Amino acid sequence: MANDEDVEVFLDFAATMMNINALGRDWETEFVEAVSRVRIPERRESFRRGFAKSLTGRLTPEEFERHTDWDFDTDEEFRQELTVLWRRFYGDADPRDSLT
Repeated sequence: MANDEDVEVFLDFAATMMNINALGRDWETEFVEAVSRVRIPERRESFRRGFAKSLTGRLTPEEFERHTDWDFDTDEEFRQELTVLWRRFYGDADPRDSLT
């Protein structure tokens, strides 16, 4: 399912910053800061689109789990976790607005 370039960019960042076996106490803040420091605007925008696509159903929990070692019991649990993280990155912005 992640044969979408934007979703692949999101997964690349997630694999590095969200591996469950390497998370520090403040990993969410570190993740947000790491993405904000990306010097290539197109890559940051691709991350945002990939994140939005992942949140809106274009990424399966199983695929995400393969990249991060997380373990979700349901699709709903996966989407809820992504929603919480989305808010850390983009506040109340609607992910659907980032799909274009």
